[in-house]
Amino acid sequence: MTCEEFEELSGAYVLDVVTPAEREAAQAHLAGCAACTRHLQELRAVVDLLPYSVTQVNPPASSKERLLEAIRMESIPTRPVPINRNQRPGQRRWSTQLLAIAAVLLLLLCGGMTAWNVSLQQQHNSLEHQVTSLQQQNSSLQSQVGFLQHQVALAYAIQGVSSAQSASGKLIYLPEQNITILVMERLPRLQGTQVYQGWLIHGKQPTSIGLLSVENGIASVTYPGNITGYEVAAVSREPGPAASKNVPAGPVVAAGELKHAVEFS
Repeated sequence: MTCEEFEELSGAYVLDVVTPAEREAAQAHLAGCAACTRHLQELRAVVDLLPYSVTQVNPPASSKERLLEAIRMESIPTRPVPINRNQRPGQRRWSTQLLAIAAVLLLLLCGGMTAWNVSLQQQHNSLEHQVTSLQQQNSSLQSQVGFLQHQVALAYAIQGVSSAQSASGKLIYLPEQNITILVMERLPRLQGTQVYQGWLIHGKQPTSIGLLSVENGIASVTYPGNITGYEVAAVSREPGPAASKNVPAGPVVAAGELKHAVEFS
């Protein structure tokens, strides 16, 4: 096989639609021809990109059937056709090979579009899940706000310190329910297993009111008890993942005195 003959056969060869004899001849030629080997590598790179090289469309359902019918008609024996002695063998077999190549290309393109559709559907489902989750969180926060708006409550300001100076929040006490709620905003992002823990302090003795849960940048914890006898509320950053016992094991990042309450309802 010559370089010219391989070039004519290369399109069918890279799509694996050649006869065993043609494949053997091509492989023997490639073993000793660097130029044709490079040409083959370039063709394979193009074929690998074919599924992603077109705009997503839905081809008519009849396209595949028409193409397969053309291939079947090509394989049906017909009356002998006079052979042009000057026509090279590679040119005489191109009609069948072109149809075979077209069939392979159609399958590749349809496969690429199927993968594209599956990927888009997965992204759509993921976005729908995120939207549903955010709507549920928003509904929960609105319910909490609505509940607080109909209660008589005492609120104390909590301010960030040290590396969390931009943080702020409130300690809210609901006398009718005897519930204390600590809410903080703009606390620094936690790393690894770290957690935020709330404390009520009397003298030098702290009492844990639990770990703060963080959602959409808002950290909060509800304590089933009152604040009577406590002078300070604080938030510490603990190594986690469990709450620290008795005293904070990490630095205090926010604190506020329980002296000047704002009453609201």
